[in-house]
Amino acid sequence: MIDVFLSASVPLPQRDRRYFDTADVLAIREAIKALVEVVIPVGRITSGGHPAITPLLSLFVQEAGLGPDRVTIFQSAFFPPQLLGNFVDVRVVPAVANDREASLTLMREHMVSSRNFDAAVFIGGMEGLFEEFDIFVCRHPRAIVLPIASTGAAAAIIHGNGNYSDSLARDLAFPSVFRRNLPIPGADCNRPEGG
Repeated sequence: MIDVFLSASVPLPQRDRRYFDTADVLAIREAIKALVEVVIPVGRITSGGHPAITPLLSLFVQEAGLGPDRVTIFQSAFFPPQLLGNFVDVRVVPAVANDREASLTLMREHMVSSRNFDAAVFIGGMEGLFEEFDIFVCRHPRAIVLPIASTGAAAAIIHGNGNYSDSLARDLAFPSVFRRNLPIPGADCNRPEGG
């Protein structure tokens, strides 16, 4: 069974404009849908709770008709709980006093350490993607890392700062991108395109 860490968010206009101005919201949605379609039948996805991403994951898992053990969402107790139904496994990490940033860092460390991940996929995103990227590559140095630059925002910056395939910046056929680059059991090609 493949274990994939997903770091994703839809940038907000009131935050740093470099994320919002380059984000492709439709591409973010389609990339997440494709990741669920490709990974969930043969593995698990672990991600942090995000108001725009978590409901999409829950919806796509529900549509796939598989059990809640296929998607794990980590949530900091600093934030109000999200209502997700019974379609995902939700794990709440205690808050650090009244410190938003420290609470998020603690949640991210728990999340990234929760499994022996085969790969990480970075989609869209803002500042938090960089912290999750740093924690992930430190804890899982041999795992495949896929910053999907075609979704823009922080993922495009991570892609631009690394040695990753140009196809991650231009290919919008997301199911094919994931089948080519993730170690999917039974897939024809499982070699990452750089990075």
